[in-house]
Amino acid sequence: MREIVYSVTEISEYIKRLLEEDPYLTNVSVYGEITNVRPRKGHIFFSLVDENAKLDCVLFGGDNMGIRLHEGKMAIVEGSVGVYTPHGTYRFICSNIRYLNHAGTYQIRFEATLKKLLEEGLLYRPKKPLPRFPKRIGVITSRSSAAFQDVIRTAKERKSPVEIYLFHTSVQGDSAKKELIEALRKANEYDLDLVLIVRGGGSREDLWVFNEEEVVREILKMKPPVVTGIGHEIDRVIADFVADVSMHTPTGAAEYVFPDLREVHEELESLYGRMKNAILEKIAREEEKLDRLFHCLRATAKRKSEINKLTTIRVKELAGKLKNLMLNSMRRKQERVEHLFRVLESLKPTRFLDKGFVVVKKEGKIVKEAASLNSGDTVLLVFRDGEKRARVI
Repeated sequence: MREIVYSVTEISEYIKRLLEEDPYLTNVSVYGEITNVRPRKGHIFFSLVDENAKLDCVLFGGDNMGIRLHEGKMAIVEGSVGVYTPHGTYRFICSNIRYLNHAGTYQIRFEATLKKLLEEGLLYRPKKPLPRFPKRIGVITSRSSAAFQDVIRTAKERKSPVEIYLFHTSVQGDSAKKELIEALRKANEYDLDLVLIVRGGGSREDLWVFNEEEVVREILKMKPPVVTGIGHEIDRVIADFVADVSMHTPTGAAEYVFPDLREVHEELESLYGRMKNAILEKIAREEEKLDRLFHCLRATAKRKSEINKLTTIRVKELAGKLKNLMLNSMRRKQERVEHLFRVLESLKPTRFLDKGFVVVKKEGKIVKEAASLNSGDTVLLVFRDGEKRARVI
């Protein structure tokens, strides 16, 4: 029997005909909660959800017509299923939307949790200040996520001398809540200067774990300050309300947290310049005062012969001493600034690695004594240009 081979287009077109010509998928009404509203090029893209499923929808020309959809509202949407064959996707093409009087399940849960926290006063608690130069930063996210890569990239770009500790967790799905709570508790046991909670954008359902009451309460228990960078510009979760600092994206959170040594150097140079100019201006003002004093002395000497040359010499000596005092003060401040530069340079964690030393880590902690290692232990060797895993013999 001869094998029949179809092209991708043929299969896609066949699926398109099946769906678009099915009477059960044409001119039907669908009931659900409106989420993920995204106006784009005059159209409105959104999703209808219930507790078990999501249906992507589009209202063509809706944005141009001034139609505004409301997140969390329940609605009955009329229309038909359509297939976009270039992407192999289907959407519900809307022809009419009727709002219902009650909110959707997700919106009700969101508002109930928020109200509960407000009544307990937890959203008004004082925010913990962030250290300007943190040394140990915990990152709570998925190890394979783009958000974690954004954090690592930002740290490298800013040349920040910090230690980063990853506490891996799923950030969506059935196991996400349990794993996220465990990651928060584990991070709270470490001696960290602050904690970053990051996740890239997604639908409201994808980000829902950060609205869970148990997760939010665990964030409130954190000893170090917490910075969130969850979703994109338009996304907002309850975890953002309880964090000490909330940024719109993972990259924004990382940029807020990691000190940029280039900016620090520029700030010190600017400070040194202002200090030097201030001292020179003070010296110039004192010299002007001395000049005026000399003029007065000369004018007085013409009238009173008892003012002799010794007085003038003494005044010049005092002026010289004053100038030397000013210059010595400026040198001491310059030495202080140079010392600060050396301290900044000494903070680089890689300064020992540049000399050929290797840092040995076990379970995220630096090994300081050989007795703490056992045969068969797996350790991480940190070199200047990368990391390698090794097993103790």
